[in-house]
Amino acid sequence: MSKKLRIGILGAGTIGGFTLDAVMEGKVDNAEVAVVCGRSDKSKGRDKAVRYGIPWVTNPDLLLDYNLDVVVETASHEALETYGPKYLKAGIDVIPLSLGALVDGNLLQDLIDSAREGGSTLHIPSGGIGGLDALQAALIAGVDKVTMTTRKAPIAWTNIPYVERMNIDLDNLQEPTLLYEGPARDCVKEFPQNINIAAALSLAGIGFEKTQIRIIADPTVTYNTHEILVEGKAGRFRMILENVPVPSNPRTTYMACLSTVAALKRIGQGYRVGT
Repeated sequence: MSKKLRIGILGAGTIGGFTLDAVMEGKVDNAEVAVVCGRSDKSKGRDKAVRYGIPWVTNPDLLLDYNLDVVVETASHEALETYGPKYLKAGIDVIPLSLGALVDGNLLQDLIDSAREGGSTLHIPSGGIGGLDALQAALIAGVDKVTMTTRKAPIAWTNIPYVERMNIDLDNLQEPTLLYEGPARDCVKEFPQNINIAAALSLAGIGFEKTQIRIIADPTVTYNTHEILVEGKAGRFRMILENVPVPSNPRTTYMACLSTVAALKRIGQGYRVGT
């Protein structure tokens, strides 16, 4: 049997915990979680790691000591900026979930350069959306327009400074209300914990400046809904995704968790389906 894929998890919140469970339940063939890193010994993921008998650390530098093949980063923009290059230079693949940090082109280039230096790979997960393979194919011929409209229940937009400055009563919202319309670059700065999918779409396509995003607080929706429109020389396509939010965290979609596990499965496979 080939060597098991050794996984480190940086950040033990909703997606980190889901990933841990999925690997431990055997949903990623021939893989194991070797270590989990959280902010402190009071982090909610610690008890789960301990129950599984997996080492728990609070210093991200210690992940370098566990002979890892890949690190799943679900911690923060700052964590990706500080530790992503270190892992990649050490030959460890990285799957970042804090994609909003990549609006900084310097950071993205640093991560790419670090991966080249270390012979590793930076894997960008699709998160809560799809169609990125079609977008990348269309890009070769030329893409003129990429837009995405995101609708989530009002509760998903609470405790966000940008929204709070709008003085909208989210608790008593009666109709869909536009919160943002403009380039993805500004969007991911104002909604860093909610709209990482805008970053994935921008990275796969025409960039943060040209990708246009609309965000709507909608009390009528049950699902986190994303409508993507792409137009270019190869034609046009429209995709609508209606995602189930994670019950414990309505800001996160179930698909975002699943896409992380799918990215891990793809690393260990000897073939790929899709671009």
